[in-house]
Amino acid sequence: MDRKMIFLDIDGTLFDNKRDKIHESTLEAIRLLQERDDRLVFISTGRSWFQAKEVLERYDLTFDGYVLINGQLVILNDEVIYDRPLHDDFIKRFVSECDRLELPYALVTPDFSVVSSYHPRIVDAFAHFKMELPRTIKPEDFKQRFYQGLFFTMDYFDHIFQRFNHEVDFFVWMNNSGADIVAKGCSKAVGLEAIRQRLNARREDIYAIGDSTNDIEMLQYAHVGIAMGNAKDETKRASDYVTSDIAEDGVYKALKHFDLI
Repeated sequence: MDRKMIFLDIDGTLFDNKRDKIHESTLEAIRLLQERDDRLVFISTGRSWFQAKEVLERYDLTFDGYVLINGQLVILNDEVIYDRPLHDDFIKRFVSECDRLELPYALVTPDFSVVSSYHPRIVDAFAHFKMELPRTIKPEDFKQRFYQGLFFTMDYFDHIFQRFNHEVDFFVWMNNSGADIVAKGCSKAVGLEAIRQRLNARREDIYAIGDSTNDIEMLQYAHVGIAMGNAKDETKRASDYVTSDIAEDGVYKALKHFDLI
């Protein structure tokens, strides 16, 4: 039996950040998907594992697998099948440059994140995404394997981009207030391919729904890429179909349109 595989972004797709909730129609859509034996449902997010759980555990939601940290960490049936942290050398040089210019930043592991300070832009960003504000960084934290950097000011974005873009990739946030920094070549599409290969599944059975620029590769990789009505214009252009806004039952309507529920 060929099973359809549905990948859902969290912020702006599954989770309505403005209203701090998953809408009832979205929860119903997930329930309808998961009660069918010919459907597999996955999360594909820029969030780390602990950040994803902040949302999902509120609703007792579990999935068949998780593409985390923009594809740098992939979990299938509780097994890590892809794992690619940032290089330690990059972390040292990135932090040094941010400290030199007094720029706010954060670093993310699968289990926690740390921030350079409680700069207003950091506080505002975590409040926007309805995430708990992390503690400030300590010297011993650099023994950890970091999977993502967060950059909180676009004023110096061009400078940081030009200095490091040959070794990392940048995903600018939906509100253009900052960016995710991930290992070069990593994207949600890489995570989808890792799961597809492990399951020996067909690419034509893959559907993906997202809203931001870090979803573009995923939507292009999927057989059917669906952009939310609240998606960025460039994300909509990269999609095969545009559904309604997150607050207007966008996920439910998209899945219904393609006879997935």
